[in-house]
Amino acid sequence: LLSDDVCSGYTAVLHADKAIVISFRGTQGFLQLISESNKTVFESLLSWIAGGKVSKYFGDAFLNVWNAGMKDDFAALLAQNPGYEVWVSGHSLGGSMASLAASYIVATKMVDGSRVKLVTYGEPRTGNKDYAHAHDAQFAYSFRVTHNRDIVPHVPNEGFLDYYHNKYEVYYRETMKSGAKFTVCDGDEDNNCSDGLWITTSVDDHLHYFEHDVSDWGATGCN
Repeated sequence: LLSDDVCSGYTAVLHADKAIVISFRGTQGFLQLISESNKTVFESLLSWIAGGKVSKYFGDAFLNVWNAGMKDDFAALLAQNPGYEVWVSGHSLGGSMASLAASYIVATKMVDGSRVKLVTYGEPRTGNKDYAHAHDAQFAYSFRVTHNRDIVPHVPNEGFLDYYHNKYEVYYRETMKSGAKFTVCDGDEDNNCSDGLWITTSVDDHLHYFEHDVSDWGATGCN
């Protein structure tokens, strides 16, 4: 990772829901975006513990944060809250890191897959087809939420270095207001969802989910 890169995540406990939360932040700034793109395009994929291969940038980003203290924090929360579900989430780069985190904790037997719930937003393709299929087999509750023409879920291009999405995609066409219609696609890559678009060039759709500017919403304390 570049010295200026920032890849942050946090853990929390929701006692009312009996859930431990692992959440990751998305891409921060131009230099990190360039580093992310270069390592995805020009460097070999990393072999992944659950099977298949993943983007070197995403794999390094997750492992750096995980080994810098998140693993120990998560293990402590598991010990303090036995039987709690584990909810994992992230947006953009954070979505890929969340995907890897959920896969990792199941592959290393920290948590059984039946207790893991993964929801990501605007997640890019994280690994190759073997990774996607291995990921699909690890836990059933796995959803990638996509806002209309958000460009990020379409990069890297499908087939480039065998990049491929895991399932399931939850696709919101047009609005994401409360009560808006959405489609849940069973296929990893499914033309009934965002793969069916002819033009996928909206950065604005990537930055806005559920009627919120993602960056501003977080900076203001999610209010």
